Amino acid sequence: MRNVLVPAGIACLFVAVAAAIGPGVVWGDTVQYLRIAYMLQGVSENKAWLDAYTLWCKHPSFDYKGTLENCISTTMAGHGPFIGYIDRNVPYQEIFTPRIGYPMLSIPLMHAFGDRIGLWIVAVAATTIGGLVLVRILRIAGLGVVSSTVAQFSFYALPVSLPHGVAMLAEATTLTSALVMALGLAYVIRGSNKRGLTWVTLGLGLVFFFKYSSTLLLCLSFLVVCLGLLLLRQYRRNRQIRFAAFLSGVALILSSTVNSLLGFPGLSHSLQDTFTDHFRLPPVDDPVVRLLQLEWHFLGRFVAGLPANATYLAVFLAGVAGFVLALRSRRFRPEIVVTVALSLYGVLSVVGHPVHSQAPRLGSSLWVGIAVGLGLLLFELWQRRRPSPFALSESTDNSVPPSKDG
Repeated sequence: MRNVLVPAGIACLFVAVAAAIGPGVVWGDTVQYLRIAYMLQGVSENKAWLDAYTLWCKHPSFDYKGTLENCISTTMAGHGPFIGYIDRNVPYQEIFTPRIGYPMLSIPLMHAFGDRIGLWIVAVAATTIGGLVLVRILRIAGLGVVSSTVAQFSFYALPVSLPHGVAMLAEATTLTSALVMALGLAYVIRGSNKRGLTWVTLGLGLVFFFKYSSTLLLCLSFLVVCLGLLLLRQYRRNRQIRFAAFLSGVALILSSTVNSLLGFPGLSHSLQDTFTDHFRLPPVDDPVVRLLQLEWHFLGRFVAGLPANATYLAVFLAGVAGFVLALRSRRFRPEIVVTVALSLYGVLSVVGHPVHSQAPRLGSSLWVGIAVGLGLLLFELWQRRRPSPFALSESTDNSVPPSKDG
């Protein structure tokens, strides 16, 4: 019973905190999801843009000083103040149009509670479910109630959930779908192939439904960590880990094939989006060279910003330390590496789009593995504080009885 009540209680606490904070601003990408939601309901394209811009102007993502009417008229005319310049560029719309999952799921709640609240509820619900899926993964990996609780609490407290998991974007639904896929791989590594394959298939399908562009990097991340695990001597001959690596590779090939067959925008499209100011400028001839230059520029800004983010850096190092200690103590269960894959996915997402202002959102899944690492760290420190049975026995056998001589 405790295995159910404790995670449920932590999840309810997160929902309460999210409700107290309330729905946030309407982001530029939220406008695209609103446009899709309206058009799925039969609204004309021009009316969909008008309604989406109106909601942004009521809850803008930056401090706008003008009137509501001026904001709406200038954005509809394509003159800002912050959005409106590039949103209706056809190549830019093509990035978002296939992402029908989040707006489609939100439509019933938008009708019931209003457009902004409806989108927000879906994000909060997805993140809440994601935390519970994470707990299930950790229980499969052998973590106890306390360590799993620390990891779940950290997941809800870190930036992966607050603020990015409650934002009106597709990040929350996509990450929860990725966690479902990770759950399937954890089952496979444990030896439950049929159940694992079911969850992997469901998770991959959901990622396509919510954010097709994440499938390749996500599958690549799972493949890399499984192959990395096979490099360790104790797991080199593990058939289940080999099967998990095989499944990840198949999912990677399948994702590439489906994206190509359906004509979804790929890496080249994404790079042109980055270097043409969302297709406002002419295409560039050297996107890869520019990407490498941007990586170097991003790295410089990232390193320079570390002192200002010392708290997050300390939490990150603590999470890494938890994994290192667990690995050295041989209490490392291989199923847990699926959470590391989600962190790697966050890193690769930033590497593929190294724009400093967007890095915290794109790389937010980095904190999934760190949350797990904090749970492992607590467990390892607790184990080190407990005397071993051998030491306790030796101390008892060699003890000297107290003197009776007053």
